[in-house]
Amino acid sequence: MRAKYLILGVALLCLLVAPGTAFAADDGDKVDASVTTVLEAAGESPVPVIVYTQTGEEGVVDRVTPDGVETTVLDGFDAVAAYLTGSEIRTLARYGCVDLIVADNPVFGFDYVSSLDITNLAIGLDRVAAPAAGGPTGAGVGVAVLDSGVTTTSDLGAGRIVGWKDFVNRRTTPYDDAGHGTFVTGLIAGDGTASLPLDAGGYAEVQFRGVAPAADVVGIKVLDETGQGRASAVMAGVLWAIAHKDRYNIRVLNLSIGSNPVAPADFDPMTRVVEYAWLNGITVVCAAGNEGEFGAGGILSPGTSPYVITVGATDTRQTRTTSDDVVTYYSSVGPTLWDEYAKPDLVAPGNRLVSMRVRGSYIDVGFPQNLISVDDYAPDDPDKDPDYLMLSGTSTSAPVCAGVAALMIGEDDTLSPDDVKVRMMTTADPLDGVSRFKQGAGRLDAAAALASTLRSPGSALSEDVGDGTTILSDEDYAAWEQATWAKYGWTRYRWNKPHWNKFRWTRSYGAKSRWGSVLANKFRWTKFRWTKFRWTSVAWSKFRWTKFRWTKFRWTEYEWAKFRWTEYEWAKFRWTILLEGQ
Repeated sequence: MRAKYLILGVALLCLLVAPGTAFAADDGDKVDASVTTVLEAAGESPVPVIVYTQTGEEGVVDRVTPDGVETTVLDGFDAVAAYLTGSEIRTLARYGCVDLIVADNPVFGFDYVSSLDITNLAIGLDRVAAPAAGGPTGAGVGVAVLDSGVTTTSDLGAGRIVGWKDFVNRRTTPYDDAGHGTFVTGLIAGDGTASLPLDAGGYAEVQFRGVAPAADVVGIKVLDETGQGRASAVMAGVLWAIAHKDRYNIRVLNLSIGSNPVAPADFDPMTRVVEYAWLNGITVVCAAGNEGEFGAGGILSPGTSPYVITVGATDTRQTRTTSDDVVTYYSSVGPTLWDEYAKPDLVAPGNRLVSMRVRGSYIDVGFPQNLISVDDYAPDDPDKDPDYLMLSGTSTSAPVCAGVAALMIGEDDTLSPDDVKVRMMTTADPLDGVSRFKQGAGRLDAAAALASTLRSPGSALSEDVGDGTTILSDEDYAAWEQATWAKYGWTRYRWNKPHWNKFRWTRSYGAKSRWGSVLANKFRWTKFRWTKFRWTSVAWSKFRWTKFRWTKFRWTEYEWAKFRWTEYEWAKFRWTILLEGQ
């Protein structure tokens, strides 16, 4: 009765379309095809969705949902996440204040590959002064890690974790029941205490230390103990990071997670929210994904955004030389689906990397073969309980890049996210004979990026290589239709056959998807021609812009300073509601 009463009670605030047993044409347009597919599989069971509303109306949607339905209001993004049945979705779609209902996509940490080799992060840090000699450490730079959480270890003392938010279990003390987030954090900011070298009074012959060993860590838990989550949790986590960026000096955000790109970047909730973080001065680093075996179009969201730095993985073959480095077979290959942006932006070591272990975590228990024996790096250490484990994937290459970003900002805190991206890409070292859709600008060169003095003259957007044409073939889309849903699908439901055809894998996306007052008609990427940045007085020695050109987004009558999503104004975002006392 509560739901019916509230639905009638808010009719004056949120216009209700005439009721009926089936969707009217306009109502059906509000329900994305992804929701229809999930409903077909779930029957009468509730399914996870995100409801987008007109500005300021998300509270209304929250109130009209039935008793017992848990909702998450994504304040500042005019959206509400909830598990709803088909009938409840149809009811909400009739409201004039509802713009679009999309599936709350599953989000995952990436696969793990087993090996016992100890890696050498060949990114040129050997050409940079060591921290003990006054070299860069990332001190004072806040790095937010959106993952399965983070916990203290011998390499990450309690004082290093300066901020924490849990969107899974709502716990107030940092923890990591999966182990993935702590591993990622160690690659960024671990200080190597557990592998203290012999000349520093320890036992280790090899030290495992993060790229920015003095950076401040902000843990944001959005994945559960098995490394699974929802897009809505990722959105909430990114919005929280933006709201707290000044408190913790969050300048870098790492996302070693991903989801299927079931829509263009303009319509994808995760790409939209990471772009807002970017525009708020946070350098966002995303893993490209481990879908290389499927061929072109395998970049996962939110790495499909043209703003963020999307990182693929290389295999260093455990040698100090870079001449034998290769892009791993599993590293996702671009361009992106739908928009056909040139991705990844660059590649970094991601095969057989060593980082912090969380004892008793999901990874620790499930992958005992990945533990690094103390005898392998500190044979004389009397404590034989391993502190480290080894993982592979683009989820490990992204934090290497994020750590370098922290070093760069630590050396020059005036750098914008676009400056960081430009310096990394223009100094990257291309791998001979490798497609740009596999390696982007090339292999990350930390020393060269730190030495660069370039500034971005505008938004450093990854190129729209489609430029009104179609690069990806029907076979490329079909490969995703047949293969990826089982891997990144709705694990709550059983899929007897591929359902990707329901998602309308065509270039003309969105016949049944619209944003209402948030519609991006004036911001369609294909409408604008991307012009080259004019780099005066700059000689490019390593990077051929004629093949992979930087572009500048022309907003016609819109300027960034006056940026508006039609009636959906960023200036009206109410970030303070997100604080929740934290």
